[in-house]
Amino acid sequence: MEKRRERRFKQWNKTDIKSASGPGGSSDLAGINAYTFDISLGGAKVYSDVDFPVGTAIRMHVELVRSKESIGIDGVVRWTKRNEDYKVFELGLEFFHLIPKTALSLMHNLYEQGTGIPTRLSERRGPGVRKG
Repeated sequence: MEKRRERRFKQWNKTDIKSASGPGGSSDLAGINAYTFDISLGGAKVYSDVDFPVGTAIRMHVELVRSKESIGIDGVVRWTKRNEDYKVFELGLEFFHLIPKTALSLMHNLYEQGTGIPTRLSERRGPGVRKG
C-alpha cells in the first residue's frame, strides 16, 4: 500500500493545462481545459481530454472552488491512464516546489477555516506541548 506524503482532497477545480516542455518553456498547444479531482499540496489527479506523456513538464492555472482564488502551478506528469467511463485521460501530477504565495492559497482552499493546517508540532499532543 502506497503511503502518501500529503493529505488528499476530493475537489473538482477548473484547470487550464499546457506543456511547459516545448521550445522556450511553452507548447504549441493552446491551454487544454481540464479538472483537478484529487488534489494535495504535493500534486493532483487531473482529468483531461488530452494525454500528456509521463515526464512532461506541465504548467497549470487552477481556479480553486472553495476559496475562489486562482493559482499557477508547475509540475510533472508521473502517470497516465485512460478512463473509459468518462472518455478522458487521468494524469497524475507531482507539483514542483510551490512559491509561498501559491502554497498559502492552496492551503487556504484545502483546509477548512478553523481546523488549522496540520504540522508535526500541532499534531503532537504529548507532555510539554501546549495546545494553541
